[in-house]
Amino acid sequence: MTGPRATPGAAARLRSAVERSAAQSGIVLDAAQSALLAEVAEAAELWERRADDAPVGVFVHGPAGRGKTRLAAEIFAAIDAPPGAKQRVHFHPFFQELQRRFGARMTARDAIESTVAELLDGARVFFFDELHVHDPGGASLLNRLVAELVARRIPTLLTSNYAPEGLLANPVFHHVVEPSVRLIREHFLVRTLDGGSDYRMVAPAARPERGFGSGRWIAFGARGDAASAARTAGLAPPEPHEPTTVLDGHRALRALAVRRSEATQGVGATAEVWFDFADLLEAPSIAEDYLELAAAFDRWVLVDVPPLSEASREARQRFVGLLDVLVHADAPLTVLARTDRAGLVDISDPPPDLFRTVSRLALLGEGAV
Repeated sequence: MTGPRATPGAAARLRSAVERSAAQSGIVLDAAQSALLAEVAEAAELWERRADDAPVGVFVHGPAGRGKTRLAAEIFAAIDAPPGAKQRVHFHPFFQELQRRFGARMTARDAIESTVAELLDGARVFFFDELHVHDPGGASLLNRLVAELVARRIPTLLTSNYAPEGLLANPVFHHVVEPSVRLIREHFLVRTLDGGSDYRMVAPAARPERGFGSGRWIAFGARGDAASAARTAGLAPPEPHEPTTVLDGHRALRALAVRRSEATQGVGATAEVWFDFADLLEAPSIAEDYLELAAAFDRWVLVDVPPLSEASREARQRFVGLLDVLVHADAPLTVLARTDRAGLVDISDPPPDLFRTVSRLALLGEGAV
């Protein structure tokens, strides 16, 4: 089987590297994380020895905020493999690439085949983060990916909020994803990570100075207004001349403001975009738009966010997707909302994966006015 280079005592070395890296970040692994690390380290040693009885990979699932991505990323970084032979993929960019290939007038089968082949050619370690499937198209792509991982025996880490049987849970379509479920159960270690705490809900000792968690949630209430709330919070609300169009053609979206600053000594150039919730999320925007915008703008402000019960079903799902993209991009987000975070998600028919959004919004600082 293909795999990373073999080294003596690989399991112990990997555990030590991950624990040391966590400690440098001020993190102490909980009991569940430590137990999972030990199991994955043993699997990694089998991979490095190219053992015939090695699992193809490890599928880690569990509730939001338990440290799945952080731990898997540390393990992935610690696995020894040649430069360029380690491939990490996040859910949304993966499907963006597939859509790009569809746009090149490929058949669905050809697009899936070429996407998977290009992704895996030369890969000796593979990490797919935040796997979730809610439609038959995504299930078909997952089937091809998992089948190819098993056929090539590429050491793989998969993380998800869902157990394999929970993927594409809709009973009308679940049969489409069953080939992946069978292969995962037959060829992967499937482990739950749930130490009982959502660590995103625990206030940090100090707010981060950069990244998604450096943003704020500013609730101004039903009687307030976003502009006044922005000023009170020390932000400059958009002026009447600032609205502009971002993206092109049928994908054009209205932004309240685009603000750029030049690099100065010790501070890099920044690009900040302001969007009204309705302009961005009640419009027919898609995840590909958010990915492109996240690449262009490193700071975001989302204005006049209502309780999701007052938004359309489509806008609710887009909000979940937007948060996925911004967290993955680690882009600071400031939200000016008509409600607090609890009121945002007080809804009788939540969109899929809203639980993950709730966990992520807890990373933002509080800024009620």
